[in-house]
Amino acid sequence: MAASSLTDRAIAPTVEDAIDAPAPQVTPSVSGNALRRDVIRLAWPVVVEQLLQTTVAIADVAITGRLGTIALAGSGVAMQVFFVVLSGLMAVGIGTTVLVAQATGAGSPVRAASAVRQGVSIGTILAIALTVIGIALAGPAAALGGATGEIADTAVSFLVVSMLGLVPLTIQIAIGGAMRGAGDSRTPMVAGMYSNAINIVAAWGLAFGTWGLPEMGIVGAAWGGNIARIVGAVYLAAMLFRSSTPRGIRLGAGSPSGHAGWMPDIVVGRQFLTLSLPAVIEQLSFSLMFLVLGRILLSLGPTVLGAQRIAFSGGSLAWLPSIGIMIATTSLVGQAIGARDHDRAVAVTRFAQQLAAGWMVVMSVVFATLGGPVAALFTTDEATVAEAARGFLAFVPGMPIIGMGFVLGGALRGVGDTRFPMFTSIATGWLIILPVAWVCATVLEWGLAGAVAGFGLSSVANFAALRWRFSKGDWRNRAAGAPAMPAFAGAE
Repeated sequence: MAASSLTDRAIAPTVEDAIDAPAPQVTPSVSGNALRRDVIRLAWPVVVEQLLQTTVAIADVAITGRLGTIALAGSGVAMQVFFVVLSGLMAVGIGTTVLVAQATGAGSPVRAASAVRQGVSIGTILAIALTVIGIALAGPAAALGGATGEIADTAVSFLVVSMLGLVPLTIQIAIGGAMRGAGDSRTPMVAGMYSNAINIVAAWGLAFGTWGLPEMGIVGAAWGGNIARIVGAVYLAAMLFRSSTPRGIRLGAGSPSGHAGWMPDIVVGRQFLTLSLPAVIEQLSFSLMFLVLGRILLSLGPTVLGAQRIAFSGGSLAWLPSIGIMIATTSLVGQAIGARDHDRAVAVTRFAQQLAAGWMVVMSVVFATLGGPVAALFTTDEATVAEAARGFLAFVPGMPIIGMGFVLGGALRGVGDTRFPMFTSIATGWLIILPVAWVCATVLEWGLAGAVAGFGLSSVANFAALRWRFSKGDWRNRAAGAPAMPAFAGAE
C-alpha cells in the first residue's frame, strides 16, 4: 500500500470510537493572530527542545574535542553510523505523531490510544534488533565510514556503548511523538531539559573523571548519553499517567483502551509501515549519504573531518529549530486533516515557513560574522578552527531556503504524503550534494566549504519540488483521515 493512500479514502470510525469518543471537535479555520498564536503555542516548545538537543550535541563535540583530535574524529565517525541506525527509529516518531494527530483532529481517542501503544511496542522491538545488529557490525561500519587505526578503534568503542541506549531513546521518540500529535509539546520539552542537563554533566564527569566519577575518556562521554536517555524515557512514561494528559494517549485511569493494545498488531504495524517506510528510507538515505560525505572529507585529513563535525554541530543551531517548526507543522497539519479543515492546513504551513525562514536569516548573520569565534569554542587547533569558519560561511546563502524546505516536507507528512519528500531527498542528496561536494572539496580543493556548497544547491532544488507538490493541492481532493484501529477487548 502506498504511503499516500492514508489520505486516499475515508475511514469509518470503529464501534469503540462511537462509544468512547466525544463528538468530533472540528478545528475552526482561523487566520491572522489567532492562527499565529496556535502555531507558536505548539511550535515554541518543540523549538526549545531542539535547541536543547543542539546544545548537548555541541557540548559532546566540545568534550570529545578536548580529548584530542583522534577522539573528535573517531566519535564523529561513530555518530555518523549511529545516525544511520537512528534513522530507522525516527520513523516510529513520525508514524506515531501523524496517526495521533489525525485521530485527535477527528475526535477519536481510541485510535490515538492504539497509535501510542503500538508505537512504543513496535519501536522497542525494532530498537532491540538494531542494538544487536549495530554492536555486531560496529567494526565494519566504522571501516565503511573510512576510519582506520586509532580513529577506527575509538569509533568502535564509542559506537558500541551508544547502541546500548537505543531502547530508551526509542521510547522517548514514540511517546514524545504521540504527545506532540495530541497537542502537548511542552512535556517532551521538559523531558528534554532534564535529560540534556544530565547528559552534559554525566558525559563530562565520566570522560574526565570529575566529581568523584571514574575517568573513562571517550567511552564515558557515550555512557553519559545513555544515562540521559534512560531518564528521559522514564519521565515521559510517567507523564502518560497524569490526569491532564490528553485522553487519547493517557495511561491508567481514564484511558480509552484500558490495559489492552500493547501486543504488536499486524494491522496497526502495517499502517505504521505504510506511513513511515518512506520516511525511514529518506532518513536512511540521507544518513548513508552523510556517511559517504564524511569519508570524502576524511580523505582530506582529520582536520577537515573534525572541522566538518564542528560546522555541522554549530549549524544545528540554525536548522534544528527549523526542524522543530517542521515537527509542529506535521502535528498541526495532521490535526487539520483529521478535522477536514484544508484551509487551516495551508495557513499553518504558510506561517510556519515564515517562522523558519526568519530564524535562518538571523543565524545566517551569526555565521557570517562570528563563524571563527564559534568554531574556537570547540577546539584549540587553529587549522581546524579556520576550516570550520569557512564551512560556516558557506552555509549562509542557502539557509532560508533550507528552513522553508523543512516546513514543506513536514506539511506533506501531516497530510499523509511521505513518499514525495523521500523521492526529493534521495534525488537531491545523491545527485547533487555528493557530486558537488566531491568536485568542490577534492578536485577544486575548496575543502569543507566546497562540501557545504553541495547542500546549498540541493536545498534550492528540494524546496522547488516540495513547494510544487504542496501547492498542487492533490491532497485536498482526498478523503483524509487516520486509518481505523483494531478494537481493544476491555476498552473502557
